[in-house]
Amino acid sequence: MKIVETQCRNCSVNGVRVYEMRHVVDPLRGHLTVGEFGRDLPFVPQRFFITYGIPTKQTRGEHAHWLCEQFLVCVHGRCCVEVDDGEHREQITLGHPSLGIYVPPMVWAAEFKHEPGSALMVFASRPYEPEDYIRGYEEFVSLVKGSNLRGPPSA
Repeated sequence: MKIVETQCRNCSVNGVRVYEMRHVVDPLRGHLTVGEFGRDLPFVPQRFFITYGIPTKQTRGEHAHWLCEQFLVCVHGRCCVEVDDGEHREQITLGHPSLGIYVPPMVWAAEFKHEPGSALMVFASRPYEPEDYIRGYEEFVSLVKGSNLRGPPSA
């Protein structure tokens, strides 16, 4: 049995971090990934959702949030996540249940190349709030470039 502690690395997109979460490698009994809210995740989640059964050629996400933080883990199978801060863009493959990605507010994210049978779990720092979403990429770029820093509609 081997215990691997949480490791984190920044990526080229502002505020985005890739985590190899704490996990136990045990060939006899099976493996375990563990995360404690307030210790291993960068925020305490208010909700979670799981996307699954996504056709390989379909893309999910394709939005940013004004305020919500997200942490994504592909708990089964593999998918790609593209993150973009309006200046830098990076693609990260999530293909192991101990690998996660932190997406802060004001970062565009899209999930694609879903392997058949994959399941992506997303932890969110806020409840579902439609007004928190920025759904148009051109609007997002305009906002992060500073031409329209109005804040969320309800702010």
